[in-house]
Amino acid sequence: MHYLELDSLPKMKFEKTINDSDQPTFGKFDNGAKTLYVALANRHPNDILRTVAHELCHYKQGVDHRLDASSGETGSSEENEAHARAGIVMRHFNKKYPEYLNSRPIIAESK
Repeated sequence: MHYLELDSLPKMKFEKTINDSDQPTFGKFDNGAKTLYVALANRHPNDILRTVAHELCHYKQGVDHRLDASSGETGSSEENEAHARAGIVMRHFNKKYPEYLNSRPIIAESK
């Protein structure tokens, strides 16, 4: 919240996978529902946290009324900003908590 200058958090849903027919993804933010979705299966915890940071950037963009129908397009300024800011958040996190880099991935059950 500090690095992204957030006053509040959206609803968050952590799921095994995210089904999105338009764009395969590990995370997405639904601006209308103010809900962030994050996939957990077969991912390193720090990668999951990076996705959370990326989607929280989109939440901040929504709070600031900077999202529109094309904001989620590859290469859009909003998408590029979310990538960059999430990377910065994770560099701070990894410096403060380097032990998490040695965590094991969250493995999905085969069933």
